[in-house]
Amino acid sequence: MRMNNNIKFANWQASEIKNGFFSVMAGARLAFESARRNRSARAIGWAILAALVLMLTALISFRVAQAQQEKRFEAWQERFVNDYLSQQEAAAIGMPPDPREELKKQEATAFAKLMSGLKLFGYGADDYRTLAQCIACRVANPAYPSTIVEVIEQPKQWVGYSENNEVTQKDYTLALQILAEIAAQEHPAISQDYVFASFERDGITLRDTWDITTRTHFWKWGG
Repeated sequence: MRMNNNIKFANWQASEIKNGFFSVMAGARLAFESARRNRSARAIGWAILAALVLMLTALISFRVAQAQQEKRFEAWQERFVNDYLSQQEAAAIGMPPDPREELKKQEATAFAKLMSGLKLFGYGADDYRTLAQCIACRVANPAYPSTIVEVIEQPKQWVGYSENNEVTQKDYTLALQILAEIAAQEHPAISQDYVFASFERDGITLRDTWDITTRTHFWKWGG
């Protein structure tokens, strides 16, 4: 991508220099034609001299700009080679993992373990999405831990969850997808108060109060 940008810049600069050169030539031609119409030998001589000076100036400007561009390209090429070699060297000795990708893996693994336990109770994808929204609410709520992994690993909070639950590739992939959907929300579907989950036969439902009263609000994915 960076190389394409440099090529585009070089093409643009060459085009600008070319246009400037033609503008100089057009101006010189106009001056020469004006002098020729005046039928003055002296004026024609001055016009020719001015045209030569303008042409020489344009040629020097073109060469200077070309040399500057070549120097910039060589410097960029050197940086590119150095970066590429450093990446190869880092790979040879073992590059450290991207912390963001590692965090996503940890979150998906923890959530997949939760999903694995919920499958035993007959819950499905919509229930997982409901619970993922609850986890997101807890992360946003100051009364709970501030990371997905910490929220999931809180003891005695989630039906079916165990650190020892087996994680299949299918569960892991779905966990990644669901967490990505939650992270991509421009605006949360519900407020951070929906931190309580009811595990019922007909599915998982969230609510915004611990005790169910007339003031309690309920929410579930697609409901």
